[in-house]
Amino acid sequence: PYTLTLSVPTPEDMEDVGAVLSVGTSGGDVILLGGDLGAGKTCLSRGFVRARTGMEGMRVTSPTYLLSNSYPADGGRTTIYHMDLYRLKGGEDLEPLDMAKTLTDGICLIEWPSRLGESLPPARLDITFRIHDEDIDGEDKEEEEDDDDNDNDDDEATARQLTLRAHGPRWEGRLKALEEDGCLDDLLI
Repeated sequence: PYTLTLSVPTPEDMEDVGAVLSVGTSGGDVILLGGDLGAGKTCLSRGFVRARTGMEGMRVTSPTYLLSNSYPADGGRTTIYHMDLYRLKGGEDLEPLDMAKTLTDGICLIEWPSRLGESLPPARLDITFRIHDEDIDGEDKEEEEDDDDNDNDDDEATARQLTLRAHGPRWEGRLKALEEDGCLDDLLI
């Protein structure tokens, strides 16, 4: 599959990647979001949903306990489904989500896609998230004393590496176009 690798230094940049990926999406498009806990899957989804719906201030949160959040787009003609399958084991657990219909009718952003098992659609974009062990300049990050109790500060300051893999000609064409248009030049590794 055609692959791009990005280094995403900030949460704002992660939302921007989501916004860029939302351009031109339509019903039946599937983006699978896998990788480390806290690596930015929901942040990317937030940027995607806000850009695709045209609602910049929309509240987009992790659907961990709800399993799926839906957002109308295109005046209600298209639905974006943001799913988090972390709590599911697969198989029968997926039945309430009506995956066969959802994967073909809506635009799907699916966190923890390994839970889909054999239900993975053949045409899709796989994004693997990894928290960098190095900063964006390639230097090893030094451990710093954390004076407060907010563990998220260090995570937000650490760049993420995204590996985007296109499955199918439509996603391959989109990734190639993004690369050729220079939309992600500042983030390409």
